[in-house]
Amino acid sequence: MMRRFLAQVSVGIVSTLLVGVAAVLPAAADTSSQSGNGLKVSPVVTNLTISPGESQVVTVYVQNVTKSTVTLQALVNDFTAGNNESGQPALLLDPNQYAPSHSLKRYVAPVGNFTLQAGEEKGVVVTVAIPKDAIGGGYYGAVRFAPASSSSNNSVSLSASVGSLILVKVPGNYKEDLKLASLDVRTSPEDSPKVVFTSGDNLVAAVRFQNDGDVQEQPFGKVVLKQGSTELASYEINNTTPRGNVLPNSIRKFTVNLTKVGAFGQYTIMGNFGYGSSGQLLSGQTTFYVIPLGLIIVVVIILLLIVFAIFGLPRLIRAYNQRVIQGASRR
Repeated sequence: MMRRFLAQVSVGIVSTLLVGVAAVLPAAADTSSQSGNGLKVSPVVTNLTISPGESQVVTVYVQNVTKSTVTLQALVNDFTAGNNESGQPALLLDPNQYAPSHSLKRYVAPVGNFTLQAGEEKGVVVTVAIPKDAIGGGYYGAVRFAPASSSSNNSVSLSASVGSLILVKVPGNYKEDLKLASLDVRTSPEDSPKVVFTSGDNLVAAVRFQNDGDVQEQPFGKVVLKQGSTELASYEINNTTPRGNVLPNSIRKFTVNLTKVGAFGQYTIMGNFGYGSSGQLLSGQTTFYVIPLGLIIVVVIILLLIVFAIFGLPRLIRAYNQRVIQGASRR
């Protein structure tokens, strides 16, 4: 009975350890200014609401931070969501290319060339005109500024230009459909989610939103860190000005650094988020564990001793008894 009991305990501990070890393994910018090539532009992002048949102007301030005079051209490009869920847009640099959907490029009036003296800043007026027959939803594009000496729009690389993103909501019959794709914990924003960690230091909570609607969304809310019923800390996500956008047909990830995580224990993060014109709500939670490496080593040693006591020690005892019996029979 004792041997059966030890075997059951050992199997249970081994199963728990295997689950823990498997969990340790990886599972399957919004700013106020931007500079590059001696230019500085602000704002980087502008969010507008324009009704069909109306127009609005955006003043983009461009500053020449070099000591030389420069003549600039304005280039209008559509963009789509990037592939890394960071919110970095993927610009369509071909002057003849439009986004397959949500294209703002065709609604932005041309901006003429202009000259900036060394250190000079100028407000460039960009007009966005939405036609009367425009379908409700989200439209977005970028206005870039680059030296006018470039031979073609397509030859102006991102490194040789600075730009301002413009995102427009057109009222109408459009769908708002944002989902919480995942809520998890990682050792860095670029890492894969995990459940078990050997240290509580430098952990981040990652909140991924999936937009299946027709308009860009700006989710907001809090992530709460708890141990048992005790709330340890609360963190806001996407609390920049302006808030980051999740584009239609894309997933965007927001991360927050988790402080107040201890050296050992079970923890839970709970997220409550809002979005949309009607204050739609999303929520989720996940549990993770912090188990120091030293404790894992001790558990492994104990498991090995238990396995030896169940399977190895009885064999040694039987072998010893057989040798004793054989020695006594020879006498």
